[in-house]
Amino acid sequence: QRWQLYLSLASLRGFQGPNADMLDMFRGSQYLVWYFRALGARIGKRVCLYPNGADPMMTEPELVTIQDGACIDEAALIAHLNTQGVFTLNRLHVGEQCVMRTFSRLQQSAVMEPRSVLGEHTLILPADRVQEGEWRQGWPAGRGYVIATPLRKGDLPALLTTSKEEAITSKA
Repeated sequence: QRWQLYLSLASLRGFQGPNADMLDMFRGSQYLVWYFRALGARIGKRVCLYPNGADPMMTEPELVTIQDGACIDEAALIAHLNTQGVFTLNRLHVGEQCVMRTFSRLQQSAVMEPRSVLGEHTLILPADRVQEGEWRQGWPAGRGYVIATPLRKGDLPALLTTSKEEAITSKA
């Protein structure tokens, strides 16, 4: 039923012309979050959706969960897969404070655990899991392409620490 609503709204969204979408006016705003929540997506607080647009935006919002503080840039959340004529749908999960950078893609059944990051042009295959605090890069992103080790909550990446912060932590 929501799919029918989604298809009906999609035709109304393009009233500005064939290459225009009304949702582009709401990129990165709370209005876009409310729109996808109305279509069935489970979206937490302080979430930023598509500040630079996306093509497509969420195709099956009712199968997507995005937790607090996540940012989805010009990325694809794809909850379907069509393999040799077999069409399947499964849920997607984006954890707390996760980031999906430009042209990254999360496919059906994939999970991003809290504070994980997908770099530009990164593909996470169906049913794959990006571990907590992990940064991935690659098409597809395999275990060999992990570019940072997991962080614990409260840890700062080495690039963000200053000598003063290191001195404080070494005294403790």
